[in-house]
Amino acid sequence: MILLRLLGIGAVYGLAFAIVKSLFPSPLILLMLDGGDRTVIAMFYMGVGLVAGLVSGPIFGGILLSRRRAGETSGGTRLALSLGLALLMGAVAGVLTLAAYYAGLVPSEDTLDPLALIRASNFPTGTPLLIAWTIARDLLPAGLTGLFLSPVGGGPLLRLYEAGRPLVQKTYDEDF
Repeated sequence: MILLRLLGIGAVYGLAFAIVKSLFPSPLILLMLDGGDRTVIAMFYMGVGLVAGLVSGPIFGGILLSRRRAGETSGGTRLALSLGLALLMGAVAGVLTLAAYYAGLVPSEDTLDPLALIRASNFPTGTPLLIAWTIARDLLPAGLTGLFLSPVGGGPLLRLYEAGRPLVQKTYDEDF
């Protein structure tokens, strides 16, 4: 039951991430230009958001459940939990993008292919930085998604995080 709820939350976040990611120039411009490989690439970049949401929802839920069992009493906010899920989703999307280009599932495009840029790097520190940049470039639309969905999606995440924890009531001593 919890897994289905986490998949549902991940699907909502993934769909919102795909919409927010499509508003960034590259996929929208590619869809407006012409068909063929560019349309496939644009659909891939938007579709990877949904897959990243479905993958990161259960992972983030598992992290929340493991923290709940650890007995920590630090509270979380809707915004922090929503941003945490969204940023994990952005990192997963970046890794999925690299893996898809590496496996040859997406047609190679000179301007959007991160592996072409990584292969062209001649600097020893350039390759790790370019890989980190490829993963991190999905964090901005993912962070915006988490920000926009925090009032709606943060509630279920907060209930999952706080379920089974004892309520801590503040007591005030009359002795000053």
